[in-house]
Amino acid sequence: MDKSRRQLLTGAASAGALASLPAANALAQQQPPGTVSNDPIKAEKVPAMQWHSERPLTGSVPAHEHDFDVTPSHRMYVRNNLLTPLIDINSHRLTVKGLVDKELTLSVFDLSKSFKTVSMQGMLECAGSGRTGYQPKASGTPWLVTGGMGCPKWGGVRLSDVLKAAGVKAGAAHVAGQGGDPGMVPTAAPVIRSIPMAKAMDENTLIAWSMNEEPLPWVHGYPLRLVVPGWVGSASTKWLHTITLLDAPFKGTYMDSSYRVPRTPIEPGTKMPPDAVSAESWPIKSMITWPVPNARVKGAVTVRGRAWVGEGLVERVEISTDEGKSWQRAQLAPVGDRYAWRTFTYEHKPDRPGYVTFLARAWDDRGNPQPAIPAWNPLGYFWNGWHRVGVLVEA
Repeated sequence: MDKSRRQLLTGAASAGALASLPAANALAQQQPPGTVSNDPIKAEKVPAMQWHSERPLTGSVPAHEHDFDVTPSHRMYVRNNLLTPLIDINSHRLTVKGLVDKELTLSVFDLSKSFKTVSMQGMLECAGSGRTGYQPKASGTPWLVTGGMGCPKWGGVRLSDVLKAAGVKAGAAHVAGQGGDPGMVPTAAPVIRSIPMAKAMDENTLIAWSMNEEPLPWVHGYPLRLVVPGWVGSASTKWLHTITLLDAPFKGTYMDSSYRVPRTPIEPGTKMPPDAVSAESWPIKSMITWPVPNARVKGAVTVRGRAWVGEGLVERVEISTDEGKSWQRAQLAPVGDRYAWRTFTYEHKPDRPGYVTFLARAWDDRGNPQPAIPAWNPLGYFWNGWHRVGVLVEA
């Protein structure tokens, strides 16, 4: 984070402290509204971040860089649909309109003063996370098999509280968020996604201004974004400026052309069927975050990882050391926030030296297992195949 921005954001380290931001936006005085260069964005990330594309900017870290109960901001994946805007927090306004009794126009400071501030840990994951695992190749950003996700702590206000203040009219069925990210060409479609009213009214769906008790980084939506935990990341609109209540799902590029999946499994390599549906919650998934692939170890090995599911609960995680012939239950950490991932551990005591491969699979509380290989789909969404890590046990 550059010095001028750090000075600007002093006093805003947590959601509850946002109102203490200075009235004058020092950064806005130095730089006119526009877009942020990718260079400082990249500089805020760890060297292990693997950048997949430049315009739009996308990047992620592999599983062994995720060995944290709470994802550090500098390890949080980056997924832009367009460019990263530079926004003056003092002039920024959020408009709530559509099927409401009273249209609202709110500053970031209005939100912090008028509504209860909350914080929670919640999973966000790009719909295409793990896309490179699919064969044949699916179209889209070549996310690592364990790349494109994170579980930081978010702070802000509940979307439901703001909608209640506007008054939800009968017939409102979907809530659309519109972001302020500009396109590389003037004709680029605006980034707009809508979610069902039930998800919008979930107490964990936020209008967020902080991540890990610091103001949102530029690339993660500063100064406001939606956080729709457990669902595909595209639902969590960044640089949020407009919320519209609709009587049906929004019709547009990011609802009708992308972020869609087949209703039922289709033949690999075929086109998206016409009755495809919008991608929503993530299926059960887990990954091993320790040990590092191909590590050399002696004695007992503590396997550690993270498991999560878009809706519901992680019921158990199992580890195999014989290519799935047998499975042993791992120990799960206590349940935390509803949409937070859960840490699991498994103590392996090798009976001889040599190469050993650990496989991880999770089950949710509805009886759904993490598959060895998930059903193929044209856009490569929802990869949740078994994760494997091999190590060399030395004598």
